[in-house]
Amino acid sequence: STQSTGDSAKTTAEPRLAAQVQFQLHQLQTHFRESRCDDVTQRSDDVIKSAWLTFVRDHDLAVVQAVVLGQMLDNLSCVRTRLAAVASSNDKVRELLTKAGYTVVELPGITCGGLPSNAGHVTLDHALLNAWNLTQFSKIVYIDSATFPFLSLDDVFESVESGWISAPYNSPPGVVGMSMSGGLFGLTPNTQTFSELVQHFRDRTYYSCPTLPSFLDRYFSNHWIKLPHSLHVRNVKNANNAKSFDMRALSGVPNVWEWEDKPTRQRADHVTSPLYTWQDLYNTWWRELYRGLERADLWHWWHYESQVYRNFLHSDPIKDFRAVDIW
Repeated sequence: STQSTGDSAKTTAEPRLAAQVQFQLHQLQTHFRESRCDDVTQRSDDVIKSAWLTFVRDHDLAVVQAVVLGQMLDNLSCVRTRLAAVASSNDKVRELLTKAGYTVVELPGITCGGLPSNAGHVTLDHALLNAWNLTQFSKIVYIDSATFPFLSLDDVFESVESGWISAPYNSPPGVVGMSMSGGLFGLTPNTQTFSELVQHFRDRTYYSCPTLPSFLDRYFSNHWIKLPHSLHVRNVKNANNAKSFDMRALSGVPNVWEWEDKPTRQRADHVTSPLYTWQDLYNTWWRELYRGLERADLWHWWHYESQVYRNFLHSDPIKDFRAVDIW
């Protein structure tokens, strides 16, 4: 009985300790980012010539996600260039992303071999193949706009090698047939690789059109630098050692923007806690959204123009989720 009680206490204490260590590292990385990055950039031209790349669709929620992502990358990353590939020529979206610190780029659409060029849903994600053609950069890391980095992800840049793709597993250890994550991957731009990649894509997709992650998973199956799943987590139960979270795909909890207990700006500003529960994660996400909106001078847009904000005001409460430990 004593042994059982001791094991139970240990099981409870270990995740809390892991969350505390994770939080302390987060604080260190954000507080000392400037001095840490000054040293890194002096030692490496790669950092200066590298860039983050995200893809932003033509709606307000995508802009909101990009604001949070940009805020966290600025807090944590030594790579200062942030590119936003856009799905349309919407001038308002471009303006908002520019104010949020992104350099907006338009990537040409790439269709599957036998599909018409106006099949818009296949040209959007697959346009990201053009990342291999952005040869003005030495390294690029694509990161989904719904990602919430909590710790630095710069080690993805360090892992990139020419001709290979560097990406975490899409699932935690123990899952059979694990594939690479489509929400975070690093690459080295190269015109020859780009030409071969696009040609292979068109040759192999004449009758069907796979998702971009599944295509890349097959194409780079023998040239994939495998990184830990903890770099891009999709389940809050795997959050203890997570470096970033896919906020759109977290299982078992409501979407962060549909959460009924959304903190006010004033309440969120006082959030400072390890990620003991998924509510701690969500409060931290909202805090960084508010700070990102303020830094980008987007408060007027948020309150008076954003459809997302109006939806928040009139959304139905989500009552089926209780406070649960994140582990």
